[in-house]
Amino acid sequence: MHPGIYFALSGNLAQEERLKIVTNNLANADTPGYKKDVSSFHQYFLSVLGKRYTDFSPGLLKPTENPLDLAIEGNGFFTISTPMGIRYTRRGDFSLNSKQILVTKDNYPVLGKKGPIVIKGSKVSIDTNGNVWVDGRLVDTLKIVAFPKGTKLRKEGGGIFAAKAKSAGRPPSIIVHQGFLESANVNVIENMVNMIEIIRTYEACQKVIQSLDETDNKAINEIGRVS
Repeated sequence: MHPGIYFALSGNLAQEERLKIVTNNLANADTPGYKKDVSSFHQYFLSVLGKRYTDFSPGLLKPTENPLDLAIEGNGFFTISTPMGIRYTRRGDFSLNSKQILVTKDNYPVLGKKGPIVIKGSKVSIDTNGNVWVDGRLVDTLKIVAFPKGTKLRKEGGGIFAAKAKSAGRPPSIIVHQGFLESANVNVIENMVNMIEIIRTYEACQKVIQSLDETDNKAINEIGRVS
């Protein structure tokens, strides 16, 4: 087999991985608080090595007029309680369950300094510091945390991240916006352009493979006739 085929095949594998990332970003373009994945690849001998990481740059804040919709301006995450343990999210489209506990879309309790936040009353007001007021009474403060630079957060789906608990701390400065949601930090046009580029690159690698394969077959046949 011609050695160039290995380069082309590894290139195709890289494009397939890129395509998975781009399509997943596009599928979550309308998911509040979603953080896009980014990939980078480089050649190493006959292989293409790839690296995938999450881009935590902020998305735009969009008004919803829903008092239970919350968005964080600044470097911070809402803390939630899940069956797997404490987790973190930027997705703030919250609601109340049957027990009047503030929960995520997956029905995980949103935590305050006192634990799960219970909201029993008619008027809910959450100030810029994350203090939760119900009918004029302070009931709790949202537990919002940040992580030191370089901390690895693991995606678990649904806008949820896992991290070592000891690495979380109170962010130095954040603003909580009530009645707003943070949009996904996905540029749809940019990702569509990337998808077209990926498909073209994949097709180019396929043509290289076909061309080299034909060259090998031709050489083998000609050597056979000479013999």
